Amino acid sequence: MRRRFSLVTAWLTTAVFLALIAPLFALPYPLAVRASGLVGRLLLPLSPAAGRVRDNLALLGRNGGPRAARRLTAQVGDSFGRVLAEYIRMGGFAARPGLLHVHGGDALRAALASGRGAIIVSAHFGNWEAIRLAGRGLGVEVGIIYRPFNNPAFNAVALGKIAMAGEPVLYKGAAGLKQMVRHLRGGGAILILLDQRLGDGAALPFMGRTAHTATSVAALAQRMGAPLIPAVGQRRADGLSFDVTFEPPIIADAPDAAMRAVNARFEAWIDRAPGQWFWLHRRWKWAGDPVSGSSVTCSSADT
Repeated sequence: MRRRFSLVTAWLTTAVFLALIAPLFALPYPLAVRASGLVGRLLLPLSPAAGRVRDNLALLGRNGGPRAARRLTAQVGDSFGRVLAEYIRMGGFAARPGLLHVHGGDALRAALASGRGAIIVSAHFGNWEAIRLAGRGLGVEVGIIYRPFNNPAFNAVALGKIAMAGEPVLYKGAAGLKQMVRHLRGGGAILILLDQRLGDGAALPFMGRTAHTATSVAALAQRMGAPLIPAVGQRRADGLSFDVTFEPPIIADAPDAAMRAVNARFEAWIDRAPGQWFWLHRRWKWAGDPVSGSSVTCSSADT
């Protein structure tokens, strides 16, 4: 059940948040991103949320011991802190196209050439807004589907930041779905993040266990003839720039098969840089039996 906010409470809590992040506006953009990453690296391992990372690793049987779990949690905190700063300073992020090293741009343009639009799928990995900014650099405005925040005042602030990376910004739900269909029929592109648990989704393999996975997006893509394109914005070692890769469209006979392929792409990204994935999701709640075939090692070598 979503928490309800009174108007006064909504604006008071939002004002407190804005006051806390005010120093990030005073710092030069690179320093703001690095400072926010450092705060996240230091605080997340000390917070109750660190238990979520340990629980997920234990469920997958890949925890590597307490020290490895702490190291991964610190990396997740660093990544989350940097993403937060990049949202807060989205104008500065968008004004620095040199931070984006784009691969596979021709594949995106070719997919859109059919005039049926394109559904770009990604995960809470690296910074997904780098994908939309890269699309804009290629001449493609990439919208996004997202779940609005419970706090309406905070949501109004967030919405303005999200829109800076591309439009339209559509809410999850029936109304957003109708708008997305119209956008695709007009030849537009939309980004959807599909790495979270969907309670009534199909039980498909993900990182060695079955996980409830949304298949409706793949079904919609097949029904409309819109290509389903995995894309990732992986942070480089400098902590500021990204390799943004648009991968070839997924071709599958059925939605379940398409989402199996999508999950496999997510696994490959996480295997490359596990600290850049948002391990705080309850991705495997009510998870099924272990499955074979996952190559994910969940090492913590990235920084």
